[in-house]
Amino acid sequence: MRSGNGHSGWDAFAVSSADGTVIRGISRPGSGETLVLVHGVAMDSRVWGDSGFLDGLPDAPVVAVDLRGRGASSHVGTAAGHALDRYVEDVRAVLDRFGRERYIVFGLYFGGRIALQVAGADTRVVRAISFCAHGEEVEIPADAVEEEARAVEGPGGHTYLRDHFTAKGAPAWMVEACGRVDGGQLGAATRGLLHGSHRRTERGHPDQDLVLITAAGDADMATFHAGEKRLGARLWLVDSPTRVQAAARLAEVGHRVAGLLEAAPDSARAAGTGAG
Repeated sequence: MRSGNGHSGWDAFAVSSADGTVIRGISRPGSGETLVLVHGVAMDSRVWGDSGFLDGLPDAPVVAVDLRGRGASSHVGTAAGHALDRYVEDVRAVLDRFGRERYIVFGLYFGGRIALQVAGADTRVVRAISFCAHGEEVEIPADAVEEEARAVEGPGGHTYLRDHFTAKGAPAWMVEACGRVDGGQLGAATRGLLHGSHRRTERGHPDQDLVLITAAGDADMATFHAGEKRLGARLWLVDSPTRVQAAARLAEVGHRVAGLLEAAPDSARAAGTGAG
C-alpha cells in the first residue's frame, strides 16, 4: 500500500495492455460506482490530488490511471504507440483488472477525449465525463504537431511548457505537472495525436450518460453544442473565460461530480440535456 495524490489508503496497481505496455496507477475502495480518472497529455495521476478534485469525493471508489509514458507507467518510444486506440486499450485493460460491471470514466483535457472513446468501445461505461474536450471530429495539422513535439522534447522543453501554460493562465498544479513528464515521451505522445485523435466519438449504447464540460467563455462553444446535440450529451459550463483557465475550477467540478455519483445514471440521463 502506498499514499497517492496526497491521500492515505491508496493501493498501487499494474496491468498489461493489449500491446504489452505496463499501465500503472493507484486505487482506493469506497461505496458506489467506481470512478476511473484519466489525466491529460502533459500530466500524471498526481493532478487529481494536487488540483483539489478529490476533496469533494472522500467516499467514492476511485481508480487513477497513469497514461503510458507518464507517471509510473511504461515508456513507449513511438508515435504509433501513443495512438488513441492504444490509450483506449489501456483504460479497458484497467477496467478488466478491477472486474466491475459498471464504471464512470472522467477524463481531463485529452483524457476527456480518451474517456469518450472508451465509452464508445465499452458497454461497462455507464457514464463518461469529459472536462474541456469535445467528441467531434477535428483537424490536426501535421506541421503544427511536429513543431510542438520538437519544442517539448528539446532541452528547453519543460521551460517551454511552463512559460506557455503560465502565459495562458493555467493554475500552478497544471504548470508543475508539466515538469514531471519525460520530454521524449511527451514528444512521442504529441506526434501520437496524428494516429486517430481526429476521430469523433460514437455512443457505446443508448443508455450511457455523456457529460461534456467546458469554460463558459470557450471560443469553440459551437463544437460542444454540436456534440451535445449529436450524442445527446449534457453540457456543463464552468465560470472561466478559457479552457486552460477552467483548470482552476477543477476542485469545484469534483464536488459537482460527487453529486452526480449519488444519482443513478439512468435517472440522470432521463433528466435531459442542458447547460449549467
